[in-house]
Amino acid sequence: MGRVIFMNVSAAGHVIPTLGLMTELINRGEEVIYYEAPPFQQEIENLGAAFRCYPPINPETAPPVENEMSLVPSLTWCAYQMLPALLESVRAEKPDYIIHDSLCLWGRLVAQLLHIPAVNSIATAAFTPQTFYECPWLRKKLPVFLKQAAAGMKHYRQYQRKLRETYGVAPIKFVDTFTNIEPLNICYLPPELQPYSHKFDERFHFVGPCNPVRAREYDFPLEKLQKDKLILISFGNIHDPGLPFYRSCIQAFGNTDAQVIMVLSPAMDITLLGDIPDNFIIRPTGTVPQLQILERASLFIMHGAGGGTREAVWYSVPMIAVPQTYEQEIISRRIEEQGAGIMMMLEDVTVENLQQTAQRIFDNNSFCVNSGRLGDACRAAGGVKRAVDEIWRYAYEKNSSQ
Repeated sequence: MGRVIFMNVSAAGHVIPTLGLMTELINRGEEVIYYEAPPFQQEIENLGAAFRCYPPINPETAPPVENEMSLVPSLTWCAYQMLPALLESVRAEKPDYIIHDSLCLWGRLVAQLLHIPAVNSIATAAFTPQTFYECPWLRKKLPVFLKQAAAGMKHYRQYQRKLRETYGVAPIKFVDTFTNIEPLNICYLPPELQPYSHKFDERFHFVGPCNPVRAREYDFPLEKLQKDKLILISFGNIHDPGLPFYRSCIQAFGNTDAQVIMVLSPAMDITLLGDIPDNFIIRPTGTVPQLQILERASLFIMHGAGGGTREAVWYSVPMIAVPQTYEQEIISRRIEEQGAGIMMMLEDVTVENLQQTAQRIFDNNSFCVNSGRLGDACRAAGGVKRAVDEIWRYAYEKNSSQ
């Protein structure tokens, strides 16, 4: 068949949702080439794709990281740094189409400059300029965020100007850096979990999870997990809720009738937690089989990211969502609106609040039922088959007729 190039940001929460899609494309005869950072090489190759390492960039020139709006200057900086090498490499590969993450500004620019059809892969909630600025809680916080990130915004303006002058591309607007909308946009949420889903046009397809697969094995005692009141606490591979949060979890659930698996962020030192209760299993990030644990879990305490939310509802697990970023906050609010869990802001997390919120979920089966309903919505959204059908319709049928 054809040749497709994937480009992604180097974050597990963005790479993992594409693995099922990548595998389905390979199974249908496509040759897949995946551009990523070295930590993902083995898993990508184990699933049958060719791996290409991103070109090196000079970290000394990176913009300052001030808050979550620092993503904007970071993405424009990365694009400017990597674009020369990526253009040369992709030109030599001669792909039929490109699939890039919604944060991959460089993926969109490569496709645009080389006149290659491109598909936008959205691992979290989808955004358009309208839906981004219409979020009332974000609109309230945005001026403060931008003021705090003033130094970074200078870098954004500098690098988007350099990209425009060097390559002749249109001005890269603020929202464009992290939406990178294409004629076809595949989002791994079902409409029921996508905030403002009715405001997206026919370019967006909410297909739900694309058959999550992992070519990894974990040394984890699944056989020792109890069936009743199993709590999983995990904030993914990047976000760190902080030492007070983890200590509050230990105090709230330690020596209770619940079994607790707590996955620590990369920045957390386990020795700072003090004595660990017997009913706790504490592991570093990336060392637990999350899907197999969620099959048995009664409650998932997490950060409201798209990946964790999809996985929780797939197994009918209710959630306590403690968002760390604006996009996690809008998904967390959606979880609460759909009755599948309860949102708590980090500053409101106390031992007493955790205990009361968890007990409220344990006592009310509707949270479990509603999570299961969203899981059914994920399965009904079409998944990987619908995603690949839409991609082929766009990449082969539509573009060949033009």
